[in-house]
Amino acid sequence: MSHRRSQRREAGQASGSLVLLLVILCVGGAFNYHRNLQRERDSERIRPYKAYAVADLEALREAYRAELESSRRSFQSAQRARAGTARDAGSVGRNIAQFDRTAAASRSIRDAASQVAQREGQIAELDREIRLRSDLGQGLMRHLRRLTTI
Repeated sequence: MSHRRSQRREAGQASGSLVLLLVILCVGGAFNYHRNLQRERDSERIRPYKAYAVADLEALREAYRAELESSRRSFQSAQRARAGTARDAGSVGRNIAQFDRTAAASRSIRDAASQVAQREGQIAELDREIRLRSDLGQGLMRHLRRLTTI
């Protein structure tokens, strides 16, 4: 009889240790989840593409890349079409016409360069959003990562 009691006592101690271990793991996991969730919220800034699906972001990025190539060609074309330096024609009217051509060429170069920079910025923002989503994970994996990342 005493042998059975000692077996039960040992089994009870093992069960108690197991329950204590599970409680510690649950509390630690909850603390870790909450801490990682706060870190995520603190590190997030305004994300304009947050509501879009990943497939839509990738399609949009490809469309912007095509526009970027078109904008680069326009920029190179505008640079080639830039009016060269002209000698003083001696006439005020001709000098004004030359100034107008030069100003128009400079304006088209600036506009094309602005388009290139804008497209590059949009592509970089889309790349950042896609990279952020892959780092954080999606759905259940995102929750598991919050729970287990120390």
